[in-house]
Amino acid sequence: MAADIDPELKAAIKVFSHFFDVLGQPFSVLNTTGQHIYYNQENADLDECQIEEVLGRHMLSVFPSIQAYENEMLRALQYGEESVNHQKSYYTPSGKLIDYQHTTVPLFNSSGAIMGVIESGQDLSRFRKLQRNLSDLNEKLFCKEEGEQPEIIHNSDSMQQVLDRASRLAVSNVPVMVIGETGTGKELLASFVHNHSPRRHKPFIALNCGALPVTLIESTLFGTVKGGFTGAENTRGYLELANGGTLFLDELNAMPADAQGKILRFLQEKTFWKVGGNKELKADIRIIVAMNESPYEMIRQKRLREDLFYRLEIGMVVIPPLRERKDEIIPLARHFMLKHQTKSNMQFYPFPASVETQLLEYDWPGNVRMLENVIVRSLILQKSPGPLDELIFNSETDIINNLSSKIHPQRSPQKEICSESSFSQGATLSDKLEAYEHQLLIGALKESQGCVAKAARVLGVSRGALQYKVKKYDITFSLEEKRNDNQ
Repeated sequence: MAADIDPELKAAIKVFSHFFDVLGQPFSVLNTTGQHIYYNQENADLDECQIEEVLGRHMLSVFPSIQAYENEMLRALQYGEESVNHQKSYYTPSGKLIDYQHTTVPLFNSSGAIMGVIESGQDLSRFRKLQRNLSDLNEKLFCKEEGEQPEIIHNSDSMQQVLDRASRLAVSNVPVMVIGETGTGKELLASFVHNHSPRRHKPFIALNCGALPVTLIESTLFGTVKGGFTGAENTRGYLELANGGTLFLDELNAMPADAQGKILRFLQEKTFWKVGGNKELKADIRIIVAMNESPYEMIRQKRLREDLFYRLEIGMVVIPPLRERKDEIIPLARHFMLKHQTKSNMQFYPFPASVETQLLEYDWPGNVRMLENVIVRSLILQKSPGPLDELIFNSETDIINNLSSKIHPQRSPQKEICSESSFSQGATLSDKLEAYEHQLLIGALKESQGCVAKAARVLGVSRGALQYKVKKYDITFSLEEKRNDNQ
């Protein structure tokens, strides 16, 4: 059955359909009667059906378990409602439960009338499962007995001032904000504050706010109530798990503004609500946060709530980068070397003067974390036993040279592939990376016998993205576009 499409909407789909395909996330468009007039492969994979089974059919005939009054796309058509980053759960035609975050927007023609609706989103089902597993593991982990506390190696006045300030803050109950570049040891300092506080015998729980999808931060922090939303279970959030102890929120700048507001409320009232819950809960927790950017700049960019900042800044501690405390580089390097050699049952040798010179002259953009990585890598890769005679860095030049030495693609008139001497011929890093990508595409397509869908799965990209790259590099051998049930 052919669907009626507004001419303006038809033209827009023609212009943007390829963009939707290569974006690699589910997209669908309905016309004014609720029929699917665009439905991409990512949506079909999510819903476990074929594109041709959906196009031209009404939303309710494809998903019979959906109620019209609950469906955001149909409501957008009827009432012009817009949903941004909305979470819902629904059943696919095969009966699989999907946790879905989506944005749904009605589309208006030049006359101001609704001509359709578009929706895009992402599957949260695997994140929900991971979150439940994480909650269970954390509950066991943070009930363990105290272990050995890590030592903070320092040998500079600036770092001693940081530790003195942290010690004074530890005995109070004020929130603490740790500012420092990546790799300076913000979590280690947060642990130091906890271990020097009256809460040291209670849990210390760390959450990297940048490691979770923004939609799961609240449920991870506050927990969930069974029945609060479709598929929800009773879970204990970090506020419950850390009760009596300390909650460390790393990369606070990655936390959405709504969640920041709830953290502010908790700091003020010491109460919170579980996601989907109807009961206010209390928790006795000290909050320590960290960020690797200037809080003032984040406030200007609207990424950090100003009222939350002023609540936290009472306990602000700034960790200087390693390049500003050169006196600590050698002691830290010796500590990491001894630590690794002890674990590996290696004989201990002091650093030669040449290595100490290298250590002191390097700028260490990755700070203490980078220093430890370089020491361990150098010890593992040294050519003969004995004192460490050189430091091994994974520099950008090393990576470029290593890539170029492994790229021996077939030349084609459409795409000139870079050789070892191509830099001297004017080839750039972009040229070399494109050459490498070109070879990966050819290899995946050959392995899949020209099947685009199978090659896309091998490469971990969307089918549309692969089609775009095939055209970009003018790869001309026979390609199979069909999807077979057994692929």
